[in-house]
Amino acid sequence: GRLHNTYVTPDSRYAIMGSTRTNIFTVIDLQKEEIAWELNLGKGVRPMTMETNPDGSTKRVFVQLSDLNGFGIIDFASRQMVGKIELPTTPGIDVIHHRLTSPSHGMGVQPDNKALWVTSILANAVVAYSLPDLKVIGQVPLPLIKVAGRMPMAAVPNWVTFTHDSRQIYISNAAHNSVSAIDTRALQEIAVVPVGQAPKRIGTLAID
Repeated sequence: GRLHNTYVTPDSRYAIMGSTRTNIFTVIDLQKEEIAWELNLGKGVRPMTMETNPDGSTKRVFVQLSDLNGFGIIDFASRQMVGKIELPTTPGIDVIHHRLTSPSHGMGVQPDNKALWVTSILANAVVAYSLPDLKVIGQVPLPLIKVAGRMPMAAVPNWVTFTHDSRQIYISNAAHNSVSAIDTRALQEIAVVPVGQAPKRIGTLAID
């Protein structure tokens, strides 16, 4: 099965990636240009993000999995999955059926390494967890799609990116054709930006 969603660790020593078909999480040693280690996570591997140690090395990898409204936790040093966390749901929100194979699909660690943010299609929200203890800081609802004669539908939140000062997070809303800007301190949506059809991956560019 092909590898999907490739990332480089913050210390530039490894590339990490996963397969939605084979459930394999792979770590590549970039100096040796060979596989350092692999781990079968039991479900298809979706978006990931990393928490660092004080010296900049990788501490934990947080990984979203097929069929899980939540994420798994990989301890990088021991090379093991050490836990899973499930996200809340919000009753009364409709979700397009084919989206349910990946109910949580977008996550990121703030640049200051103080919080993990995780999107949930079933909750139509993004949930913030403090680091390193992974306690819930709060939950921010995202736009609803309202169509006459139907239940409100989820915006299908996807990937996330942060401003470099960690004060704002931006989330692509694939079904709403928009990007939400959220104040990470106030835990409040401050803007919804129309961007065109089905936005997915998203990044931040800083220009001096």
